[in-house]
Amino acid sequence: MAEVVVTALAVLLASLFLGAPVMAAIGFTGIVTMLVFMGGKFLIQFASIAYSQGTSMNQLVAPLFIMMAEFLARGGIAEDIYSVLNRLLRRFKGGLAIATTLACTVFAALCGSSPATAASIGRISVEQMTARRYRKDFAIGTVSGGGTLGIMIPPSITLVTYGILTETSIADLLMAGLVPGLMLSLLMCVSTVVRVRVSPELIGDIRPGRKFNPESYAVDVTQPPQVSEEDDGGTSWAPQFLRILPAFILIFIVLGSMYTGMATPTESAGIGAMGAMLIVVFLRRFSKQMFIDTMKATAKTGTMIIFLVIAGFCLSFVLSYVGV
Repeated sequence: MAEVVVTALAVLLASLFLGAPVMAAIGFTGIVTMLVFMGGKFLIQFASIAYSQGTSMNQLVAPLFIMMAEFLARGGIAEDIYSVLNRLLRRFKGGLAIATTLACTVFAALCGSSPATAASIGRISVEQMTARRYRKDFAIGTVSGGGTLGIMIPPSITLVTYGILTETSIADLLMAGLVPGLMLSLLMCVSTVVRVRVSPELIGDIRPGRKFNPESYAVDVTQPPQVSEEDDGGTSWAPQFLRILPAFILIFIVLGSMYTGMATPTESAGIGAMGAMLIVVFLRRFSKQMFIDTMKATAKTGTMIIFLVIAGFCLSFVLSYVGV
């Protein structure tokens, strides 16, 4: 048994270090381990696993949630969420950083993807914070931390993939991730409040006698921030809140239908994907090119996840058969 573990681990690490995609490395490890310890007669089992997983309705959950995320990200929903929270919290010390964390929390509940959350919110929030004399590392760190909330807050694509691989209830996993995800978001906000009070130079509040490095900032901290009246919250945020209201309703419908048992995770994901597209159409941000790009991105990421699941099941079959 020890020889099997050592061989599988060596092949897997070697494949990864050579730059192979994770799904290819796992699948190749399964094939090599099978040929060495079980013989080629079991290769037909891999075809059976690929067919059963590739035609399983459970495999639709992740691609549908990915489609939902793509529509919302390309439709500018992240910008709307951040803008509203920014206007509500900007008057607070460190309000931009808190707004960034909360925007990551809301968008994570819409898309379920950490990279999509960090990229969508970070594209606008880092620029806003640095323009307001926030230190660059603090601004980027805030987005990086908030982006990881997509791993836990449902509909987490990571938890969906884990549920498929381990044959665990996806609905139970998503329910289990909600409270810890919200707690992490709250702790990040509290941490931001404490940090900016202890170290006000993080948000460009340079007091006499404090040492600071001007190169840590993206702008001249000795000059007042250059922002427009609109950026400063001078206009009403109510119209923008109405633009993000459908997104909050979508969160309630997707999670509520799944948690109450009115819909399966696959059906909830389908509702979310269709709802996201309708929101983009309602906001008049839908276009033919956007639809094509969304479908391409969904197919690319969804296919990667399906092949990853198939490769994982193949390696799991080999390790289980030889007794590991």
